[in-house]
Amino acid sequence: MSQPPPSYPVPSGYPPGQPPLPTKHRPSGWWFVVGAGLVVAALVAAVGLFVWTLSAFFETDATVRADGQTHSVTVATDGDRMLWRDDDVFDPDCSIVDARTGEEIDLRPVTSQFTKDFGEGEWTAAYRFDPGSGDLEVTCAAARDLDDGGEVQIGPAPSIGGFVGGLLATIAVPSLLGLFGLAILIVTGILWSTRPARPKV
Repeated sequence: MSQPPPSYPVPSGYPPGQPPLPTKHRPSGWWFVVGAGLVVAALVAAVGLFVWTLSAFFETDATVRADGQTHSVTVATDGDRMLWRDDDVFDPDCSIVDARTGEEIDLRPVTSQFTKDFGEGEWTAAYRFDPGSGDLEVTCAAARDLDDGGEVQIGPAPSIGGFVGGLLATIAVPSLLGLFGLAILIVTGILWSTRPARPKV
């Protein structure tokens, strides 16, 4: 009667000829730094993009008295400018002349409702215009109901497309950075708590 072939023990339950898988250790602690850095970058990006989106509302090239007198101002020429009226001035009735060419600049009434208020009173967009050479002579009629005539401001004209795009970027970019950062922190935390520490060399 034949005997069955001898059996050999298989270490760690692995089939013969296949070595055991190497032990996976905790990820490097620098992954926590990467995740936290992305979360901080998301916050910085949100603030920066929001300020950039509203930059046209923050910037002012010149402030002019609405007193019926001609005032010489210099504005940037990197795009259309907006003339903002003081909320107390219903119709500034302004005229603007390019000081270099002597030509009167066409003022286009603003049909959309643009207002801004940064603690110095409310301003409403009145006209949009091409700044020409940038050297302007501005004359605005005095407001009848104000002793000092009120004021008007000239600054960059907000772009609807740029404003909408800036808002979308303000939402999308920080969200993606924040989600990647949180995902890295969560995955790294799980692996850190479930895997053994790396051996010290």
